[in-house]
Amino acid sequence: MKSFAVAASAIAVVASAAIAVAQPHYPVAATVAPSAPPPAVITVFDQPNFKGRKLIFDQMVPSLARINFNDVIASVQIKGRDWVLCEHRNFMGKCVRIRAKEKDLKRLKINGQVSSLYPVPMTPPPPPKPR
Repeated sequence: MKSFAVAASAIAVVASAAIAVAQPHYPVAATVAPSAPPPAVITVFDQPNFKGRKLIFDQMVPSLARINFNDVIASVQIKGRDWVLCEHRNFMGKCVRIRAKEKDLKRLKINGQVSSLYPVPMTPPPPPKPR
């Protein structure tokens, strides 16, 4: 019985080797995988010049009120893609696109007015339907 098991496994090894050899070999071209969008991370501060309380996000935030940070953002630092800051929840009202950093949002006239934010190029979801 042992010799049969050894012979069967030897046949399986030879068969798999034959299959591997029988397959055509194509040179592997240098392929570039589709690149993932660059990361999008934003650090928001409740005071100008990147001071005070801070929160870090890596995905859209439809309502800063839910985390007690509504209408307080005064400065931002961004790594990766640009971000859009909006004055009302669910990405409504005045929206401003920010690149890299902004030490004082007063310059963009949105200081203390941000209620939602999302990374670019993500399309904001449609506003909720009225009830």
